[in-house]
Formats: sequence, structure tokens, C-alpha cells
Amino acid sequence: MIAKLKKITDRIARADHVFWAGVMFFILVIIGIGFVSNVMYRQLMDTQSMPVSTLAISGYRQYSSDQEIQQALEKLSENESFFSLNVDQVKGLVEQIPWVAKASVRRKWPNSLQVHITEQVPVGYWNDDYLLSSSADIFRADQSRIEATLPRFYGDSDAAATLLDGYQALLPLLNSEGFVLNEIRLSGRQSWQIEINNNVILILGRVNTVMRNARVERFIKVYKHVIKPERAINYVDLRYDTGFAVNWKLQPGEKANNEQG
Repeated sequence: MIAKLKKITDRIARADHVFWAGVMFFILVIIGIGFVSNVMYRQLMDTQSMPVSTLAISGYRQYSSDQEIQQALEKLSENESFFSLNVDQVKGLVEQIPWVAKASVRRKWPNSLQVHITEQVPVGYWNDDYLLSSSADIFRADQSRIEATLPRFYGDSDAAATLLDGYQALLPLLNSEGFVLNEIRLSGRQSWQIEINNNVILILGRVNTVMRNARVERFIKVYKHVIKPERAINYVDLRYDTGFAVNWKLQPGEKANNEQG
């Protein structure tokens, strides 16, 4: 009986030794993995070992320069590596450039940072000091870079989309008859006014889209037949249901003169 008990005790002791040996092996494996992971992490995050050495900029651009983008990215820490670099931070810095509407950023193995630029497309000047984009964004940028002749927009900031829609609707109507749309205004009372060739002002009033376009069409139809080409027009008041009034620019010695049609 005593021999049997001793035999059982020996088995338990051997099993206990195996168990603790297994535990120690497992602990050593975990420590080894942690050590290797830490070494690899430090290596990947080290700017000397994994630098970002190439910047590739793409996208059709007319107004922003590579130099501006590079200068914007100079705000990044010099200690950033290929893996530690925050692409969202890069995106934010690039999109702070006035002419940049949107930027997409990605890493390309092993050491390249790729930045794709979508620029603002200006369609006109907004309240003189700003610009209006083709997506109805109001932004401020260096206007001297614009070579094309653009119209002028005037209105409250929340009316940008409305003014742009109005411009896009009126432009083909006027261009079809050789008129140039120089300026478009929308007052706080929602009253429309545009300026065309030779600084001629068309007063359209508080109208919906259909009435606004109809009044411009009415002016176009009768302009060549009613308005005297030898006289310089100050403005044309189209706020009438069936006609309009013309205010002529004064000639030397003349008094103010309005003519209805």
C-alpha cells in the first residue's frame, strides 16, 4: 500500500515539473516575441531606417505649385518615418493651401508619399476680395494667377449656390446673342441685377427662376429692334410685366431721360 502511494506521489511530482516547465517556456516565448516586436517597431518607426524620401504630386493644376505643397509639408516633424507618418495630417496641411480644394494622400512602399491634388476651379470674383468656385465654394486666393476674364458676383455668403445657378442659366441666353455677362448681383431682399456689355445694367427685381430668365429673354428679343444703338444705356429696368424702361447715359447738356418700351 505504501509503495503504491509513493508511486502516485512521484507521478504527481513529475507532472508538476512538466507543467511548470511548460509555463516557463510559454513565458520565455512571450518575452521573446515582445522583444522582437519592440525591435521591429523601433526599426520601422526610425526615420533613419525607413525615411520618406520621395514626394510624388499628381492632379491637373493651374494655380498651385509644387513649392507651395512642399512648404506646407515642412510643418511635419523631421522624425517621421514611412510608417509613423500620419496621412490625415498630411492631407490637412495640403488642403490649407488656398487653391487646393481636396487632397488624397497615400504611402507607396518603400519610401514614397503620393499626394493627389484637386484644385479649386474659379468661375468668378466674389464680393471683389474672394473667389467663387465651380462647386459654389467661396475661397480666398491669389487673384493675380488668374489669366482668364471672369465675371463678378455680389451677394451674401449663403447665396453663393443660388447666384451660381442663376449665372449658369443666364449665360447661354446672353451668349447666344453676343452679350457678355460681366456681373451678377443678388441683394439681401432677393432682388436680381446683372451687368452686360458696355456696363449696361439689367434690373430684374425680385423674381423666381422662370420669371428672371423670361425677363432677360424679353430684353434680348427687343434689344436690336427698340433700343437705339447710337445711344449709351445706363440701365434697363425689366421689373414690368410686359415691357421695360431704358435709362440713357447723359450726353453733355442733357437731362435725365427714361424711355419705356
